[in-house]
Amino acid sequence: MKKAIIIIAIAVLTGGMVSAQTYTYESSGMSTSSSPTSYYTFAWNFAFPMGDFKNWVDKASIAGFDVSGHYFVKNGLTVGFDIAWQRVGQTFDNQTFVIPDSGVAITATNYRESWMIPFGAVVGYHFIPDKMVSPYVSLGIGGDYMEHHLMIQEFDIWKSVWDFSLTPEVGVLAKFGKYSGWGGMAAVNYKWTTNKIEMPNETFKSISMVNLKVGIVYFVK
Repeated sequence: MKKAIIIIAIAVLTGGMVSAQTYTYESSGMSTSSSPTSYYTFAWNFAFPMGDFKNWVDKASIAGFDVSGHYFVKNGLTVGFDIAWQRVGQTFDNQTFVIPDSGVAITATNYRESWMIPFGAVVGYHFIPDKMVSPYVSLGIGGDYMEHHLMIQEFDIWKSVWDFSLTPEVGVLAKFGKYSGWGGMAAVNYKWTTNKIEMPNETFKSISMVNLKVGIVYFVK
């Protein structure tokens, strides 16, 4: 997971370096605009496996977080980045597996888990960015670093993979005050990937999920 930690660190540092504040002036004097020039989010991520991924692990997971930065280009159009960390896992009883390269067949309880580091570019549109409550739609284009583990007694069979992903999202931002630099956010997205999980006895394709995000927002004016 060292690669994952490095990726997260680079993204967070990059977001912090580009933060800046600008101001607008009115004829009566200087005033702070209620329209942000950019914003950053930190959200708790709830994952719900879908498709063949649900045959690998069918339980929802609350183990995840999401960090993003978005910059207004024109009107409500934004571009930015998104990076996250997620884990799903589940225990299964009395399943039989043949351990690779050993010829040993084991019938036992096993534990399955997947660690995910999604990352990518995001293009979005905010319908009313200067209002207290601003709904938006976006599309994330990027990839994932994933580790899939199958643990049977003392055996840990695992594989690491990279993939391509698309993530359409709908959500809403809500400021804590008209001129406040802070707010809350809620969103839901569907994540499709080219990933697949190849394990003894079975291969799982069409790895996808629905994510629910709830978090805080920092607005830069």
